[in-house]
Amino acid sequence: MRRDKFLIVFLTIITFGLIWIKWNKQANNQQKNIIYQNDKLPFKLNDFLDALGENNIKNVETRLNRINISLADVKKANLEQLGKLKGISGIVAKSTSVSVVLGEYTKVVYNELQKLIK
Repeated sequence: MRRDKFLIVFLTIITFGLIWIKWNKQANNQQKNIIYQNDKLPFKLNDFLDALGENNIKNVETRLNRINISLADVKKANLEQLGKLKGISGIVAKSTSVSVVLGEYTKVVYNELQKLIK
């Protein structure tokens, strides 16, 4: 009888211990889902501007991992040259704007473009 009570208490402690370990691992995994932003440009800003066309940028908006650039004339933009730049993962051309997917470089490119527009 005494041995059975000891076994029940022991197994209960082991069970709760294993549950606690599992919960801690799950909590640590959730902290790893962080979005990183890089502070350095992966390409020369002049190359980026040349691909978009001189004095062609009207407005710049930012999203989490992309930049929407309103252009005066989308036909002046060289999208192939823009796509070859390091750090650019995708380009979507619309009738009056271009969306450039930059991922972790979005913030730094946006800040540099804002300085030039002002």
